[in-house]
Amino acid sequence: MQPFDEKKPNKDRYTIGELAALYGIGADTIRYYEEKGLIVPVRGENGYRYYGLETIWRMNVIRNLRTLGFSVSHIGEYLKSRTMESTKALLWEELRSIDEKLGELLTLKETVREQLSIIESSAVIAADTVRELTLPPRRAYEIKKNYSHDEDMDLLMKALVEQNGGKIFIIGNNRLASVIDETSDVPRFKSAMLFDPNGDVVLPGGKYLSVCYRGRWNSHQYLRILFDYAQEHHLRLVPPFMDLVWVDIHTSADETEHVSEVQALAVEEQQ
Repeated sequence: MQPFDEKKPNKDRYTIGELAALYGIGADTIRYYEEKGLIVPVRGENGYRYYGLETIWRMNVIRNLRTLGFSVSHIGEYLKSRTMESTKALLWEELRSIDEKLGELLTLKETVREQLSIIESSAVIAADTVRELTLPPRRAYEIKKNYSHDEDMDLLMKALVEQNGGKIFIIGNNRLASVIDETSDVPRFKSAMLFDPNGDVVLPGGKYLSVCYRGRWNSHQYLRILFDYAQEHHLRLVPPFMDLVWVDIHTSADETEHVSEVQALAVEEQQ
């Protein structure tokens, strides 16, 4: 620690409390910067620790680089050997980081737009009406486990979201589905799915029958409606039979606003 001239004007020196207040941070942060060698205090004759004007420009650099997302260790390396070239390299590095963050924000923006669109569509979608959809092949993550309660589904959905890297939201998202166990005498599901381009399960493209309904889970009843429709139109339903979530407890506490969609691949019956 360097000696400090007590006769210099007070504006040339700052106590740790004054420095912390000047930058709106805690004294512990100042001590941490000192411990890492980013700033160097001087000792007055009274034994107190002071920070001179050199600390001010260093703190300005630290604040700017921390705002840009640089680590304390990275800032320390930069402060030890500053040149025009090293500064340019530092700023180019930050530009690349900003571009990555902008990409992530744009993706997040599109996700939020998609969520809003799904919620708005669910309010006007025709319920209790069978539709014929032409869908492309889709990939999904799947966890095979029997369940019949919302709480069980939530645990599986949490695991699926983590498989996706935690980059999707369950609010206003119709990419989550329960696979109906059509062999069970009681309402039950045998797996949970999350549609994702990187998923390891591939669902074939083609004609799908779909029916949306409102309120509590009632997928088995609506699956029977799809079977009846398929029989009338000489179609055969092919597993998996899926119940997709549009609006549920995560989006609305009002059960009358909940919307689900039962969906299954349909192929022409051989005459």
